[in-house]
Amino acid sequence: MLKTMLWWPFLVLVLFASPRLVAQKKFEFPEAVPGRCYVQCLVPDRYELVSENIVLRPEHDEQMAMPPRFETRADSYVVRQAYVRLSPIGPEWDEEEVRLLISPAGRQATPSAYMAVQDTFWIRPPVRVYSVTEPVWETVQEAVEVEPAHQKVEVLPVKYRWEPQPVMVRPPSRRWIRKKPDKGCLDADPDNCAVWCLIETPAQYQTIYRQEPVGCDSEDPDDCVRYFMVPAKTVLKPVERVKEPARALERTEPGAFQLITRWQLRPGESEPPAPPGVQDEYLTLRRRVLRREAYVKADTVPAVYAPIQRKVLISHGMLEERRMPAEYATVLKRKLVAPGGYWVWREVFCEEKIAQLNIRQIQEALKVRGYYKGRIDGVLNEQTRAAISQFQLENDLPADGNLDIETLLALGISG
Repeated sequence: MLKTMLWWPFLVLVLFASPRLVAQKKFEFPEAVPGRCYVQCLVPDRYELVSENIVLRPEHDEQMAMPPRFETRADSYVVRQAYVRLSPIGPEWDEEEVRLLISPAGRQATPSAYMAVQDTFWIRPPVRVYSVTEPVWETVQEAVEVEPAHQKVEVLPVKYRWEPQPVMVRPPSRRWIRKKPDKGCLDADPDNCAVWCLIETPAQYQTIYRQEPVGCDSEDPDDCVRYFMVPAKTVLKPVERVKEPARALERTEPGAFQLITRWQLRPGESEPPAPPGVQDEYLTLRRRVLRREAYVKADTVPAVYAPIQRKVLISHGMLEERRMPAEYATVLKRKLVAPGGYWVWREVFCEEKIAQLNIRQIQEALKVRGYYKGRIDGVLNEQTRAAISQFQLENDLPADGNLDIETLLALGISG
């Protein structure tokens, strides 16, 4: 409290002394033209609006799930299985003539030396032959693959948290504000009693929100990639397949024979001489001799196919990282381009000129812009001057409430 009391007289001295120093010099203006009116103004800082890009999200690598690549090709599938077809092949024969001795010539001389015997003569011997059965078929619905199994990649969406970030769009500044004269001042010139206060305007901030990644919705927030296998896709198609294969049946075909009676020497007897003019008696027969046995021929009948469109896997799903550009938000900032804080002379309208101005038009222009709240009465009163001063302040014009050409032009009014 003591320090504050010690500083207060000095601050008041500065506030009152500075305008007095200016007042002592206010007529030192050699460039002034007689008949015109001037006012000494404190030049404010001059700013301009500049746009600045604020990083909302920096450049980063983003994981992208690339889908598997397929190629559709014309193919075929089995509609009837291959099978073994059996064909019975019969035996092959040769024929020959056989001369059998039935009665020797000596039997005519000595019949008692011979005895009759009965032989079996095979005209065709027994033979093995085959018969076959046809295969038994059935029609079933069979799964036919049209898309192979493949790996797929899924990248879980990353969640973000919106973090507020204040951005200064107008730096802090100071300006002098003229207050009402001190009532205790007894100077004949009211301007010498003016009170000037140094006002500090705090910085203005605009809040933007940037995205901060917080991971994905999984057990491990940093592991956002999932790999899984997709089973093959199939369609049901009718397919004929062998239920029972063909079979070969074997049997023996009986032969054909003929019983023949012939004469032969009795045991212990000698062959008697043949009487003159008598010859041996023969029987000529034909018989079949097996040249090749019967067998079963097996042939493979190829499968029957039908056309179908299949997807052929070119590459599995994979993970790809892409460099993503930064994301920005554009804000408008007030940039100091010319510092103020010094006094200058500037020309203003004299009372005679002000009387000629359309004050109603000025009040309407200020009201449209939200500076003037009073009545449109055409009177340059304190409320109108306060609105002019506020307009000048926010448009980087000397904010003293006086009318000059720059202020009129800024209001869109030609002087």
